[in-house]
Amino acid sequence: MIQLTLIQIDNYGPWTTHPLPKREAYLQMLQAEIYQTIQRMFSEKKALVFPMRYDNMMAITNGLGEPEHKLIMDAINKKFPVSISMSIAAAETPYEAQAKATKQLSTVGGAQHKHRKAILKASGASNSPIKIAHVDINDITKHTDSNVYDSYARVVQIERSLVKHFTPKGSLVFFMGGDNFLLPCGKTTKHDFLKIFKKIKKETSIALKAGIGTAKTAEEAVHLASMGLKEIRSGAKEEVIEKK
Repeated sequence: MIQLTLIQIDNYGPWTTHPLPKREAYLQMLQAEIYQTIQRMFSEKKALVFPMRYDNMMAITNGLGEPEHKLIMDAINKKFPVSISMSIAAAETPYEAQAKATKQLSTVGGAQHKHRKAILKASGASNSPIKIAHVDINDITKHTDSNVYDSYARVVQIERSLVKHFTPKGSLVFFMGGDNFLLPCGKTTKHDFLKIFKKIKKETSIALKAGIGTAKTAEEAVHLASMGLKEIRSGAKEEVIEKK
């Protein structure tokens, strides 16, 4: 079981345009500051936040209960000119968990519902170990050094391919900057990764590698995954290394 928390800015779309459209630079800075603050507060509890669209974020929060969530939510809502709501759910796969969390929050008002503010909903919890993969693209630097925009386009292309192949297996895909992706992956196995990487290389001519980590907290799972990836970068003759 994996526990996932949906974090959603309340009524954000209408707020950005009322009474007049707000400056884009201001909105980008506000989103970045909200994400930074939420990431810092959850990381202090060994959880990890994925930025997604910034007005919507997801966190892997196994082991954290409603009181810890409420403390973070209240702190954010006091600091910023917009409020956030949270929805906690647990399921067998990350994809199922986010679907439950999304539906649960929508029962008290959608993302642009003007009367929904600072809601915390929860159904189910989990202390089970978490599996997260750290995926990156082989030899992206040589493309960056020759044509930086083309290298960015390759990253976007790979993100689409990862979503296409991993979502049906119940995994989630998050771009984390550079050529790095983090995949909360539930029951997806090392064999699944190798098989999918082979398909993606055939479709795109782009090769991938990954470390997979399993641990009690999201922070430790990602650390183990990154250690596996480091071994591959250092010359290990494997495309995928799994650590527990």
